[in-house]
Amino acid sequence: MDEENSYSCQLAAVSSQGSGVREYSTGAIFAGLAALTNHAFTIDNLNRIGYYLIVMKNAISPPPVRMPPQAFMNGEVHDWYRTVWGYSDHLVGTLLDEFASAARARVLDPFCGSGTTLVECMKRGIDSAGIDANPVSCFAAAVKTNWSLNSDRLLALLECIGENYHNGLLDETYASDPTYRYLDSTGMLSRGWISPEPLKKAISVKHSIRMLKTSVAYRRTFTLALLDTVLRTAANIKFGPELYCSKQKTDADVFGEFCKKIRKIAHDLDLATHVKHGKSVVLEGDSRGFVGLRNQLGSPKFSLVICSPPYPAEHDYTRNSRLELAFLEEVKDRESLRLIKKRMVRSHTKGIYTEDDDSGLVTGHEALARIVRRIDRAAASKTYGFARLYSRVTMEYFGGMKRHLASIRPFLRDGAILAYVVGDQSSYLQVPINTAHILSALAVEVGYEQVEIRHWRNRNSRSASKVIVENILILRKGA
Repeated sequence: MDEENSYSCQLAAVSSQGSGVREYSTGAIFAGLAALTNHAFTIDNLNRIGYYLIVMKNAISPPPVRMPPQAFMNGEVHDWYRTVWGYSDHLVGTLLDEFASAARARVLDPFCGSGTTLVECMKRGIDSAGIDANPVSCFAAAVKTNWSLNSDRLLALLECIGENYHNGLLDETYASDPTYRYLDSTGMLSRGWISPEPLKKAISVKHSIRMLKTSVAYRRTFTLALLDTVLRTAANIKFGPELYCSKQKTDADVFGEFCKKIRKIAHDLDLATHVKHGKSVVLEGDSRGFVGLRNQLGSPKFSLVICSPPYPAEHDYTRNSRLELAFLEEVKDRESLRLIKKRMVRSHTKGIYTEDDDSGLVTGHEALARIVRRIDRAAASKTYGFARLYSRVTMEYFGGMKRHLASIRPFLRDGAILAYVVGDQSSYLQVPINTAHILSALAVEVGYEQVEIRHWRNRNSRSASKVIVENILILRKGA
């Protein structure tokens, strides 16, 4: 990068060291102006002087007048990155409006995904905490709940990324990148999850982000924008009943779409500065074992739980986020992937292990036993091996959810409300599973009261010509 082209990057690097919204180093601004006076007054340099003057204006401007929260209720922040199986922010907002009106409400989402519940809580000034076993979900939720970044700095740093990126794409170092090595070694590249040229561009953006001289928080935000760009623009994957590869792309405008995403994030951050928002904490862990998270969850106890746990539906949630896991370098081999899967509630046959024993918690449940017997009878005539595991997955799923419900109870206030969005399923050989009703019975066994099973919606199954009924199971913790 030459000296003349580096002024905005130098300013962005210095100004990003501040901690508050719209804090700039005036010394850095004047230094930039002084440096420019050593050059001829070309149109280009005059534009740069204008840039510094705009930044100085932002630095000394008084804080904005706060807007009412209703001005920040139109889906902002959520689409920085969305999971395929995430639920609606409008549904979460409705539940918060109904159940979180009490003073000092504190909300927990023990299956937080990319942070839908947490973002809606923040918009309403409610403190919250989220837990998820998937590192991609935790990364996304943590970035989406950090509204302390300055939008002008973000855009200035974007210029630096652009300079780094356009100074040269990777060549000889491309094949040694951990993301490339994982995609190549697992066959994802040869099977067409992402084509070589878009992948090369995405890895170049990743390295350009890492070159930034700024705080981790800014680099993480840029990385989340890259993950979303990889998923929406660079990759060849689509989502039906499961992830599949579509028509191969010879090329894609990876950097252009990445820039659009950053500008959208900057716009949303501008809106966020006007909202007195709640605080949020995001933890990576197993929602079936809350005891180990006691210190990190803090206090006070939670008055409301809103979540959508995995459904017993034969979906491999790590497969749906495999590209993102590779770009975050969270998976490098089969063992690193296995460690992530083992922290999850069992919901598919590729995530069952010999040592699993949550099924022992539900062996005496008669309604569940009847479902398992029907699955076993249907599986007896099947020749593929996975069919023999369907009944075990069902038992491990509900056993894991019962362990979760028992584990979470000490962290809830007496009278706390729990809202679980779940879907009835028939993924295992068309045997119907009334998920909400079974979970309700298990919750009663560990000390909760059923308030209501509320119908939410019907939707068509992606894998069968059947309607899936989705409900909201509402529970209350007794004294």
